Amino acid sequence: MTLSVRNADAKLSNPLRGISHDRLMTDVEIFAQERGVTHLLPDLKKGALIAQDPSCHTRLDVFTEEDKQILTEEVTHKWRQRPMLYYMVIMSSLAAAVQGMDEAVINGAQIIYPTQFGIGDTNSQRDSWLIGLINSAPYLCCATVSCWLTHPLNHYLGRKKTIFITCMISFLTCVWSGLTNTWWHLFIARFFLGFGIGPKSATVPVYAAECSPAPIRGALVMMWQMWTAFGIALGDLIDLSFYFIKDPPGVTGLNWRLMLASAGVPGLIVCLQVLYAPESPRWLISKGRYEEAFNELCRLRFSRVQAARDLYYIHVLLEAESEMKRGRNRLVEMFTIPRNRHAALASWVVMFGQQFCGVN
Repeated sequence: MTLSVRNADAKLSNPLRGISHDRLMTDVEIFAQERGVTHLLPDLKKGALIAQDPSCHTRLDVFTEEDKQILTEEVTHKWRQRPMLYYMVIMSSLAAAVQGMDEAVINGAQIIYPTQFGIGDTNSQRDSWLIGLINSAPYLCCATVSCWLTHPLNHYLGRKKTIFITCMISFLTCVWSGLTNTWWHLFIARFFLGFGIGPKSATVPVYAAECSPAPIRGALVMMWQMWTAFGIALGDLIDLSFYFIKDPPGVTGLNWRLMLASAGVPGLIVCLQVLYAPESPRWLISKGRYEEAFNELCRLRFSRVQAARDLYYIHVLLEAESEMKRGRNRLVEMFTIPRNRHAALASWVVMFGQQFCGVN
């Protein structure tokens, strides 16, 4: 590992480490003045001290007994969190279940719809290819178009709006899929479903990470995988439950239509739920909206000191990252720095293998 990389790691691990008390307090005052949050200065000063040294509240008299209790329990009772945080967790879990159901409901439908669409000949290579094309249409969209929209959507709209838009697309395209009457129409509907799958799969875990406190951040982010798997299992169960439904007069293939349309229901629930969820504080800070970021952090944390700590620490991390990016090409460094190259290659192989084996 080069010296510059080691220095970058050290700076990002805690940009406040090694700063004297007087300079830290001066930096906080300048920050409060420049960002228009001087009314938060008392909380920001205490928050900056905690951000620099998480255990300093046990030694310094500036912290009240209530502050000390909350900051101590943050470590000793890390799963005792504000209801709003768990509201966000439930929303993220449902969004992951949407992902799993979008992937899974086609499993049962593909047993039925090919015959109705005239592509059900098991001895025809053409029919087999068409069924495979229809089933993989969302992932074709993800690979060619939708995944590349993740950054611009998040950059301009934020996490909440991106989740809302993608889940609404999932809901509408799932219903659309259930109303199709030709194989090429179903292909188009499922292709557009990819616009709901790609950006959502990258946004929801990041959103969960940016709202979560550090002690439980990793566990909450990894819930995406667990609830995606739950969504896959739920999708298969729904396929089984709808398989034996008989067609009413005037409707052909009601069972497979219900299978495909049902995957949109959790997406609609997430769309309604995300309206009341907090926006990512990190995204708000990156847009210079510090007052809003602090208010959202207050919804997610027990005390104003915790919110002020996270507000200031996110700010200095973003400043450090911005400083490190100057004069550097991250795309080039992904290949020229050995550890980046090795990690990228390993990730690509694992991700490709996971999808190529057909487990989803």
